[in-house]
Amino acid sequence: MSFLARIALLAAVAVATLFALVWESGRWVLRAVRSATGITTPALPATDAAAAYLDAPAPAVAPSPAWGPAPRHQVGVPLVSYARHLVAGGPAADVSALPKPVMTWVRGLSHGELVTLAAALPHEAEAHVGGILIEGLPSLTPAAPRETIPAPVVDVSAKDADASAEWTWTRPLSADPEDVEIANLVNLAMERRRRKVA
Repeated sequence: MSFLARIALLAAVAVATLFALVWESGRWVLRAVRSATGITTPALPATDAAAAYLDAPAPAVAPSPAWGPAPRHQVGVPLVSYARHLVAGGPAADVSALPKPVMTWVRGLSHGELVTLAAALPHEAEAHVGGILIEGLPSLTPAAPRETIPAPVVDVSAKDADASAEWTWTRPLSADPEDVEIANLVNLAMERRRRKVA
C-alpha cells in the first residue's frame, strides 16, 4: 500500500469516527433533555391512515366471519364523513347505505349540528344513533331517553390532586393498532387545544 493510500484511508477513518461521535453525542443530549424535562415524543399514526379511517365508506353488507371480523362503525364512519365533507364545503359523502331513518335524520341537520357531528368520532356518532346522545345533536326519535351517567365520587380528604398524571381524552376502542393510533392522535390534538386555551 502506497503512502498516499494510507493517508487517504486514515483520513476516511477519522471522518467516519468524527461523524459517529457527533451523531451519538447528539442522541445522548436529546435523551438527557427528554429525561430532564419529561417530554416524550408520541408515535403519531400516518395522516393518510387517519384520513382513511374517517373517510372509509361503510360496506353495504358485512362480510361473513369466514372472511374476518365485521367492519367497525358501519354507521358512524359515513355519518362523520358526511358531516366533515359538508362542513369543509365539499360534496357530501355517500350515505345511501345507511338505514332510511338515519339517512333522513342526517340530511335534516342544521349547519351548527353538522359542525357538532363533524367534531365527533365515528364510534361516538354510532353511539348517538344507538341512544347515547352527543350534546348539541337532536336524537333520531323525539322521545329517546338520554342516558345519564352518575357523577364520580370525589375524595374530599385529599389535599392536592396530583397534577402531573397524564391526561387522557379518549381511550382506544380495542387493542387493534389502528384504534390505538387514532386514540393517540385525538389525545395529542386535544392536549394541544387544551394548552392553547390555558
